[in-house]
Amino acid sequence: MKGIKDLDFKKRIGMRTVKTSLAVTISLYLSMLLNLNTPIFTAIAAITSMKASISESFSDVRKRIFTAIFGVVLGYIFSVIPIKDIFSPLLAGLGIIIIIYLLQIFNMKSMITLSCIVFIASYTAKTGTLTYGINRVLGTFLGIAVSVMINFLISAPNIFESFIVEAKEVNENFKQFLIQLIVMEEHHIEDIEKSYVKLLKTYNTLISEQRTPAHAETDFICAKEIIKNLEDVNTRFQILNSIEYKPRVFNYNKKAIENYLHLEILQAGDLEGDLNSVYNFHIMKIITQLTAVDKIIGEYDYE
Repeated sequence: MKGIKDLDFKKRIGMRTVKTSLAVTISLYLSMLLNLNTPIFTAIAAITSMKASISESFSDVRKRIFTAIFGVVLGYIFSVIPIKDIFSPLLAGLGIIIIIYLLQIFNMKSMITLSCIVFIASYTAKTGTLTYGINRVLGTFLGIAVSVMINFLISAPNIFESFIVEAKEVNENFKQFLIQLIVMEEHHIEDIEKSYVKLLKTYNTLISEQRTPAHAETDFICAKEIIKNLEDVNTRFQILNSIEYKPRVFNYNKKAIENYLHLEILQAGDLEGDLNSVYNFHIMKIITQLTAVDKIIGEYDYE
C-alpha cells in the first residue's frame, strides 16, 4: 500500500478529464430539459464515449447503441411475460444467460457487461417498461452525441503528433541497440520491443482516424513510410541478435557509423566469412533506414 509520500499531488488534470466532466454536465442538463428520467444512463454513455481518439469514440457509438437497443428490447420482452413475482428473479437470470451466450457467439464480448446492465434496468423498471426503454435509448443517444461532439470540437486528440513523438523515441532506442550490437555490450532485444509495439498500436489508431473528420492535417504517407522503415529495421535486429559473435565491421560501415552514431570502432570483431558479410549488409541497411526515419521526423516540430 502506498504512503502519503508516494502520492503525486503535482499531477495535472488532463484535458480528457475536463472534457469528460463537461460532457457529463451538459448531458445531465439536457436530460433534465427533455424530461428523459434516465440521467444515470445518459451520464454513463457520455463517460464511456469519451475516448483517447476520435476513431475510438465513433467506434464506441455502435457498441453503445447496440447495448442500449438490445438490452432494452430484451428487458421489455421479458417484463411482459406473465409469471408470479416469486419467479421474476429466475427469469432475470435466464435473460442474463441469453445475453452472455449470444454475445459470445457473435464475438461481442466487450458489450456483455453494458448489455446486462441495460437489460436488468429495463426489466426491473418501476414505470412503464416500454416508455422507460424508449427514454433509455434516447438518453444513451444523447450522452453519446454530446461526448463525441465535445471530444471532436474541444482540443481533439492529435494522434499524429503522438505517433511522431513515439517514432522518435523508437528510432533513438534502435540507434542505441545498434551500438550495443556492434560493440557487443550486454543487450536485451525485449527492451526495444516495448516501445516498438506501442508505436505500432498508435499507428493502427492513426490509420483508423482516416474514417473520421479528424484526419485533415494528418500525413498518412509519411506515417506509412516511417513504419515501413522501422518494421524492416526491427526484422534485421532479430537476425543480428541471433548471431553470438562480434562483427568485423567493414571500412564503409565504419565511416557510416562514425558519421551517424558518432562511434569510433577501435577493436575488430571475431566474425569472419559470409556471415560477417551478411552482418555488414544489415548494418548498412539499418543505418540507411534509421537515417530516412530521422529525416521524416525532422520535418515535424513535436516534443
